[in-house]
Amino acid sequence: METPYGLIAGGDAAAPGVPEIKDKLLELQIFMKSQTSIFMETLSQLLYMSRIIYFFFRFCKDNTVVPAKIVVCTIEVLTDVRRQRAVAVQLGGGAGMKLIDPIVKEIGFQFVIPGTLIGQEEAQQLQAYMQTQRTKHTSFTIGIQLQELLHTESFEHKTCTKSDRVFFPRTKCYYSGYYQAWSPVSTVGPGGRRVNYNIISGTSMSCPNVSAVAAILKSHRPSWSPAAMKSAIMTTAIVMDNTRKLIGRYPSDTQATPFDFGSGHINPLAALNPGLIYRFDSTDVIDFLCSIGASPAQLKILTGQTTYCQNPTKQSSDFNYPSIGVSNMKGSIQVYRTVTYYGTGPTAYVVKADDPAGVQVTVTPAQLKFTKTGENMSFRIDFKPLKTSDGNFVFGALTWSNGVHKVRSPIAPKVLSL
Repeated sequence: METPYGLIAGGDAAAPGVPEIKDKLLELQIFMKSQTSIFMETLSQLLYMSRIIYFFFRFCKDNTVVPAKIVVCTIEVLTDVRRQRAVAVQLGGGAGMKLIDPIVKEIGFQFVIPGTLIGQEEAQQLQAYMQTQRTKHTSFTIGIQLQELLHTESFEHKTCTKSDRVFFPRTKCYYSGYYQAWSPVSTVGPGGRRVNYNIISGTSMSCPNVSAVAAILKSHRPSWSPAAMKSAIMTTAIVMDNTRKLIGRYPSDTQATPFDFGSGHINPLAALNPGLIYRFDSTDVIDFLCSIGASPAQLKILTGQTTYCQNPTKQSSDFNYPSIGVSNMKGSIQVYRTVTYYGTGPTAYVVKADDPAGVQVTVTPAQLKFTKTGENMSFRIDFKPLKTSDGNFVFGALTWSNGVHKVRSPIAPKVLSL
C-alpha cells in the first residue's frame, strides 16, 4: 500500500452533529449506513479526550469525506477497543488508518484494513505535518526493522527470573506479532472472520513454536533425551540481531544480557546438528537439588520415593548444564563440564572464552579431540576474579568450535571477593 492517499483527522471524518466526547461514561448507539444495510453496535466504556476529537461515524451521508483516505484516530485509555476503530473506518470507506496509541504502541494488533500504530512522538510530527500542509497525503511502506530487540516493557518481566547456579530464561523466542497456524473454530477475529492463520503477540504464541522445535528434533533424533534436545537448542541459539549487533532491549535500545534472552534466539536448523551436547539425567538433577539444600521430603515429591543426598554434596555449579552460573564467588573457583560428540568421523574442537568483566577464564584442555560419535570428553573451567562485581552478575561466554559447528554457553559469575 505504498500508493499515497489523502490524510484526514478522525474528528474531521465524523458526520455533522457527532458531538465531541469528554471525560464521562458513555453508551453510544453507532449507526453505519451503507447502500444495503445498517450496521449498529453498542459501545460502553470510559472515553477520555484531551487532544483529538474522538471520532465515530453516526450517519455517514457525505461519501466524499472518508473514501480513499487514511484516517487518523487516537487511543486514550488501555480499555479502548482498537480494532473497532479500523472497522469504523472500513465501513466509512476509508483506505487505511493511523492509530495514535502511546499506551501499547509496541504490541501488534490485527486490523481489517491497512493500519499502523504510532506513539506520542510520531503523533506530534504527524500533527505538525497536517497543520502546515494544505494537501495532505500519506502511505504505508513495509521496511526492514531490527528483529532481535527484546520488548521488555510488554510481555517480559524487566528483570527475568534467575537462579544463582542455573539462570533463566534458557532461550528467547519471538512473541510479538507472530504469524502461525490458527484453529478456524476458535475466537472470531477482526471483522467477524474465522481464519486458518493468525498474528497474535504473547507467550501463548512463542511457547508452541519452541515446542514445535523440540518435536522436530525428536523426530530427527529419536534417541535424544529432553536434556540433549535442550542442550542442542541452547548451544546453537543466536545472540546477534539482523544488523549483526548484540541483542538489545526495546524501547531503551540498551544491551540485553543472558538474564533477558538466555542463550539467545532459537535456531531450529542449527539445533538439528549441534556438534556437541551437554547431557544430564535424573541423578544429576537430584545432585543439583541436593547442592542447593533440598530436603529428603522435597526430593520425595519429585522422585516418589525416599531419597537422601550424598555427603558431601556436589558443587552446584558442576551441574552439567549448557550454561554456567557461579554465584557468591569468593576467590578462584573450578567448574567441570562434560560434552558428548554427535557427528561423523574424527574431529577436534577448540575453545574460545569471552571473559566476563573482571574475571579471567581458563579452560583445560583447550582442545577436545573426538574419534567417533557418542564419545564423551570432560573439561575444567577456572574462574580467577580480578575485581569484585559490586554484587552484580557479569557476563561472558564459552564457545567450542571445530570450524563447522559453534557450541556456545553463556557464563554468569557474581564476584563477592578476591
